[in-house]
Amino acid sequence: MTLHFSVLASGSSGNAFYIGTEKEKILVDAGLSGKQMTRLLSEINIDPASISKILVTHEHSDHVKGLGILARKYNLPIYANEKTWKAMEHLIGKIELDQKFVFNMEETKTFGDIDVESFAVSHDAAEPMFYTFHHDGKKSLS
Repeated sequence: MTLHFSVLASGSSGNAFYIGTEKEKILVDAGLSGKQMTRLLSEINIDPASISKILVTHEHSDHVKGLGILARKYNLPIYANEKTWKAMEHLIGKIELDQKFVFNMEETKTFGDIDVESFAVSHDAAEPMFYTFHHDGKKSLS
């Protein structure tokens, strides 16, 4: 099975990328409006309702602007570390408890057929982190 990767947005106006397989569809950050994120996903033939989860790198608005809207509209789970959760709560609006998940620093989680490792990065945020994705012996970096 192939690992698909697509940069949806990059820069100070918004950041987001998609990584996925036929079994697992992951959005990393959602830094544009919900409408823009939906349009960008449709441009790569991904139905937002098919996203299995959203991973957050840090709480800056250019990474989380559409996060709350997408999560509420499509009932998507969100993964972030505890400091990022605290720092972004006022930016993303109300998220149901069953949609909130903690992804700790230096942790590895398996989502379907993708293994995801988190690691610390230097940035002016509460506790910024990036991710490494492993699938079928291949590695990709967020």
